[in-house]
Amino acid sequence: MMNLRFFLLSFAIMFTSACVIQKTPPHQTDVQQAASKQEPNQHMAMQSMDTRFLYLAAQSAMKEGNHALAIELLETLVKKDPKAIDPHIQLTTLLLTNGQTDKTKEHLETLFAEETLQPGQLEQIQLTRIRLYLAESRSEQALDAITGFLKTHPSHIQARDLQARILSSQKRFDEALAAINAAIRNKDLPEFRQLQAQLLVKKGDITSAKASLTRMQEMAPDDDTPVLMLSALALKEKNNIEAEKVLRAFMADHPEALNVSLALGKLMVQKKRLVEAILVYRDIASRSGNNPEVLRQLGMLYFQHQDYTEAEKTFRNLVGAHPDDINRFYLAASLEALDRSSEAKDIYEQIDDSSPMAIDTQIRLAAIDISQNKLDEASKRLQNVMKTKPVRLDAHLMLSAIRLSRKQYRQLLDETEKLMGINNLPARLLFNRAAAFDHFKQYEQVEAMLNRIISRQPNDAEALNFLGYTYAVQGMNLNKAIALIKLALIQKPDDGYYLDSLAWAYYKKGDYPKAAITQTRALKKVTDDAVMYDHYGDIMWKNSRPKAARQAWQKAIELKFEHPRQLKQKIKEGLK
Repeated sequence: MMNLRFFLLSFAIMFTSACVIQKTPPHQTDVQQAASKQEPNQHMAMQSMDTRFLYLAAQSAMKEGNHALAIELLETLVKKDPKAIDPHIQLTTLLLTNGQTDKTKEHLETLFAEETLQPGQLEQIQLTRIRLYLAESRSEQALDAITGFLKTHPSHIQARDLQARILSSQKRFDEALAAINAAIRNKDLPEFRQLQAQLLVKKGDITSAKASLTRMQEMAPDDDTPVLMLSALALKEKNNIEAEKVLRAFMADHPEALNVSLALGKLMVQKKRLVEAILVYRDIASRSGNNPEVLRQLGMLYFQHQDYTEAEKTFRNLVGAHPDDINRFYLAASLEALDRSSEAKDIYEQIDDSSPMAIDTQIRLAAIDISQNKLDEASKRLQNVMKTKPVRLDAHLMLSAIRLSRKQYRQLLDETEKLMGINNLPARLLFNRAAAFDHFKQYEQVEAMLNRIISRQPNDAEALNFLGYTYAVQGMNLNKAIALIKLALIQKPDDGYYLDSLAWAYYKKGDYPKAAITQTRALKKVTDDAVMYDHYGDIMWKNSRPKAARQAWQKAIELKFEHPRQLKQKIKEGLK
């Protein structure tokens, strides 16, 4: 038979990245204050500021990401001192970065007209002009300018990088490689080997790319870039052993290499070697001064590993130092997993309704309500979630389980109908719909739901048993029904409900002795199911054991069989 005992599994959605909140230091310098508080009505106008003060204020504004203020300060500086070449170059670069191409052109013309430019300054201006061409989608003009530039600066790394990027964007990989090879012949630099490797990867020549990176590693043995790239290429070739070997070899000589440690930790997570990943992240945390992002990843690893005590400890420390809603959510989830639902609920309820974690929080609170049998509250939460997120599948899954437990079959089907166009629906959601259709004896729909599960999960024992039992109930496809139920029993050989299904298939097929043997086994596993005793009574009757049959039917009545009048009729008259 089908076992309608439903369980709601706890779950937590993993986040791999989040924003870090940085606070302004408590004591600002006068320059920082000037950069952050410039207003039109300020007492001291920019024009009256000293050029050195303007320059320092501009640097502070850029550091804080306030490009508009930095541009205003630098423009004022350049007007006051037209010979301030370096600030003028910085202004031009900043204007281009912020998309102000017309102003960039004006300032470039002024700079090119300057007669006192140093060689390094002229290089920066020329490169800015090349970038301006690119910003204006004038790629060929940019390439011509780079070609001219490289005649006098053949080993210029930034120019070669720009050239490679432009040619790559046009799929001219052979030309890009030829240009980089020419640069290497002129001067073999690690940066050129890196560009060469990147181009070879784009061409699909992984073997040659590895050779370039190996050469780069020889030239810059303390640089982690070639190591990270070699490991990534090994992963691309699905060679996890080689990827790990490269990282560990570098770490043996460079134990302080945090980026390599992080790559190794990520690799351990991908390979589901959680214990090793935890050890790696513990080490990273200790060497990074308990960086909050590293600690968060460590806490999540503890959670995945079901070490909820350590997860709770880690997230509690994070909430103390960085009380954001992500840390609160995982602290509450850890407490929930430790069966401390009341504490978890208190923390969940501290999460703001506008937080990115708000939806997940409401789902977790609904799960706690379900565990406390507060089904009305859980239903309201889940319905509110679905108003905001109509296809939030975990919410639909929980609500469908509530509907099924309350025998609200029509609501279950109506609420989940709009999801049927989604390919990868949770198997349990399809199963719950099948159970609802079974109540209405809509067996074609039952079969359709179960076949969707089995097509994706051929060994889903519950779906196999349910489909086999559905065929048996209808007295159709009985050989297939027996085969399906036996497949389910391979995975759960002692499941009394599956044995009942098999016995009923034998019964419908007319193999009454096998049905009797199988149902006897089933009742040893499940002793309190009214339907199974009803089945046993029918089987005993067909095996010419009327006394045992009547005893079984009477037992089914005592176990609150749904239709007791039918059983009383059987006891009185037997089977027709």
